[in-house]
This record gives sequence, structure tokens and C-alpha cells, in this order.
Amino acid sequence: MSVTVSLPRFADASVRERLAARGTAERTAVVTAAVSVALQPLLRPSGPLNSSPVDVALLLAVLTTAVWAGTCSVRLRAPYAVAMGLMVLGGAIAGLAGPLPGTSLITLMQDLVLFSWATAIVNLARRPGVLRLLSTTWALTSVLCAAVLVFAALFGLTAVEGFIAKNGDRASFTFGDPDYAATYWAFSVFIVYATQRPRRPWLRRLGYVLLIWSLVLTQSNGGLVALPVGVGLVLLVAAHRRFGTMAALSALLATVASVGLLLTAVPLTVIQEWARYSGQPLLQETIGRSDASSSQRSILTSEAMQLYATDGPLGSGPGTTKELLEDHHYAYAKEAHDDFLASLVERGLIGVVGILVLLVGALSRGARVLRGPPRGWPELPRPVGLVAGLAAALLAGTFYEVLHFRYVWLLLAFTAAVASAWPARRAMGRTATVGSAS
Repeated sequence: MSVTVSLPRFADASVRERLAARGTAERTAVVTAAVSVALQPLLRPSGPLNSSPVDVALLLAVLTTAVWAGTCSVRLRAPYAVAMGLMVLGGAIAGLAGPLPGTSLITLMQDLVLFSWATAIVNLARRPGVLRLLSTTWALTSVLCAAVLVFAALFGLTAVEGFIAKNGDRASFTFGDPDYAATYWAFSVFIVYATQRPRRPWLRRLGYVLLIWSLVLTQSNGGLVALPVGVGLVLLVAAHRRFGTMAALSALLATVASVGLLLTAVPLTVIQEWARYSGQPLLQETIGRSDASSSQRSILTSEAMQLYATDGPLGSGPGTTKELLEDHHYAYAKEAHDDFLASLVERGLIGVVGILVLLVGALSRGARVLRGPPRGWPELPRPVGLVAGLAAALLAGTFYEVLHFRYVWLLLAFTAAVASAWPARRAMGRTATVGSAS
């Protein structure tokens, strides 16, 4: 994407130089932001403090955006500042009072980097054409990476599939964790839908197949549950726009009733047992192990709440749950695997308020997106895809800590950019109408 700066003929050399520098600064910021989006899958090899190659691109995007804002006197907007401020405040208080202040400080620094990057993306995406560039970059990169993973699976290239001994034959690709990879593939389906890229319909359909295939290769129950929720939202919105509110509600109630009747006729425990003894590795490692996963998460929730009861309402400090559970010799020492539980245990009541503010802000912006840009908007042809991704992220946050996932903040940034751009677009339309009437 090129950024053109129009220089007036009467401008002296110094003015022309300053304007040219502004254009260069914006181009540099946009390019580094696009690179940070494209490198989202590149989490391995990992570096110190749980850093990854993509983090270098994130920091460069933040730095170049700051230079652009300073050079062009751009007033930056930070739509999630209040929520992040509360979460950082709660985390800082808990960390200082807790037993592992060093671990808490590192986690807070990572939170601030992610927030700064998301803020940079929001402000750049408000520029004409930039949202289209960044979202298309995500869509095309994800399809390309999915194609590489599927190719590796078909030809037995285990090094590319990213198998980890403790996870068996669950494909992690370059993400280092199959659940992290699963949510990326699931969210990418909605980004492809939102951008309608690849442009050719047959290539786009192939992209959907590759992304879903990659999701299946991770054998992640969470990803396989989150995807249908987002797809269901897209279908409900389509039904509402075409047939009205009552038709959409009727479809929702019919779906819920059908699922309820199905589970009554064939209980979930029966389905799990059938999958476990089916002899099919894929069914055994997804539906077949779902009851064991649920049992483990119940134990982890109980242990985390015991930890919270010990440390009190201030919390134990961000990123400390696993280490503290190990120190106390709990049977199932892992991270909380739940954003809401992690906020309570690690950041206390202030952190809980922060995540609720973030949730309300994301939902309100998602609602504005649904009321806003029409289908076929040049920047993002199907914005409902972003809202579907948010719905999938909200569900995933109940069994993963998705706020640690970099691309979740990218999704939040895109949603905020679209939500803020639409009122301005609508105001321009009203101005044009008044002008023509006069």
C-alpha cells in the first residue's frame, strides 16, 4: 500500500521536506505493522522471557507508530486504556504483595507491550486503506500457513507439524502449543470471511478447507467448539438482516432445542465413550478425551480457588498460578486456563473489574460494528466476521487464557478501528445530504 502526500507548489523546500518525512514515517509504520500481523504464527524458536520472533516485529510496529504520531502530530486513541489500566493496577498491587514479584513484573510488561501494539494497530487502521491491508495480510498469511501445515501432515513432515512429546500427535506448527494454534486457525476463518480474501471464490473456499483442516490437526476441543459458535453468529445475523428479528430468534430457539433433544436422546457420556473406543485416533483425541479434559479443568479450578482463598482478595500476582501450585504441591499444577478465573486469582477484585470493562467495551464495539458498515464496505466487505471472531474468543476465554494470545488483541484492535470509523463515515453522509439540500 502506498501513502501519497500532496505537496502544494507554493510550499518552500523546508515545508516540502517535512511533509515528505511525514509520508515516509506513515509508510514505515504501516509496513512494520503489516509485518507484525504476518508473523503472528512465528512463535518458535522461543527466546528469553517467553519471547518469540514475532515480538521483535511488535516492538518495531509500536516504535514506528510512535515516530509517525510524533512527526505528524497525530492524536492517538487508546480504546481499551481503562480496562488495561485496571488490569495492570490490580496486577501491580497483587505482584508487590505476592510471593513472586519478578514473575508478575515480567507478565505486566508483556501486557503493556500487547496493549501498545493493539493501540498502534487501531490508530494506523483508521487511515484510508490500512485496515484493508492489515486484515488482508492476516487472511492470506493464515491460509498460506495452513497450506504448509496440511502439506506437512499429508507427507509426514513431523518437524513442520510441530509435535511436542507431552501433547502426542497434536499439531502445533510454529506456535509451540496446539491450543494456541487451534484458536488462530479458528479466528482466521472469520478474518477470511470478513475480508473476502483470497479474492477468487474457489481459492477462498479452499482457504476455508485448509484452515479447518489445520484446526482438526491440532485436536483441540476448545477450537472445535469455538468455531461453530462464530459460524452460528454469522448465520443468525444473516437471518436477521434477510428475514427479520423474529425469524432469527426462531432459528436460535430451534437450534438450541434440537441440540437439547439430541443430547437427551444420546447423552454426551455415550458419545464420548463411543469416540474413545472407535479406533479412530482423531475421535479418540478430541471427543474421546473431552471428559478427561473437563475433569482436569474442574480440579484446576478448585485448586486455583484454594490459592485465591490463601492469598486473599488482592490476588497472588500475574502469571504466578502455575509456579505457586507447584510450590504448594498441588496435583494439577498448570495455568488457570480461564481468563476470568486467572484475573480473580492473580489480579484480585481490581483485575476482575478490569476484565469486565474490557468485555463490555469489546461487546459494545462489536454491536456498533453490526449496526455500522454495510456489506461490501471497501475497507472490510463483511465486518460481521470480526464480531463472530469476538464471540469465538469470548467462549475460548472460558477454557484458555486468550488475553495472552497476541492475535486476540489484533482482533480487538480491528473491531475498535471499524467501530470508530463508522460514526465518522455516517456523519460524512449526513453532511453531504445537507449540502446537497442547500
